[in-house]
Amino acid sequence: MSPSATIFSVIVIASILGSAVATKGLNPVHSETHMAEFINTSCKVTLYPQVCVSSLFSYAGSLKATQSDIVKAAVQASLVNARNISVWATGMKTRGATMSKREKAALVDCIENFGVTTDQIRESLSELKKLQRNTFKFQMSNVKTWMSAALTNENSCLDGFQVVKGRVEAMVTARVHYMCKLISNALALINRFAHMDEDNQIHV
Repeated sequence: MSPSATIFSVIVIASILGSAVATKGLNPVHSETHMAEFINTSCKVTLYPQVCVSSLFSYAGSLKATQSDIVKAAVQASLVNARNISVWATGMKTRGATMSKREKAALVDCIENFGVTTDQIRESLSELKKLQRNTFKFQMSNVKTWMSAALTNENSCLDGFQVVKGRVEAMVTARVHYMCKLISNALALINRFAHMDEDNQIHV
């Protein structure tokens, strides 16, 4: 190989390596251990940290170590659960030939609440995906309002079962309580996210 060709090869290799290093710096790869620590630390502000960690771990592979991603994942987890419980309750009603009239009436009320809750969480997630710096506070206020309303809806769902104890009440209550924990955790993360931005600790 001629001297000029050798020099050209060295320059090309150096350029490739330099580009790789720069790209790595712009898009750091977060190890599973790093993400696990980040999720654990983030969940410490919630009322139900164990539920928070377990619900977010399924999203760990697609998350970046940012509060924005953690918040969206928590709301997404709440949305998935809301959809699942709505489908379950509808199926329960369809198959519930042995349920009493009071149980059916209470379950129908819950199904309606689940639908409203799902819409409110969906609106929250949609808003979080289009945050802008100049409207950040307004958008976060909307998100907090919708998620708070979703939590209230789920708690009110159980009112109809106060005088209807039994197998159906127990199954609905267990699922509603878990959903409330997910929404409560999401709200805690949302509140911290909004506060951190006010302190200029993060960037949208």
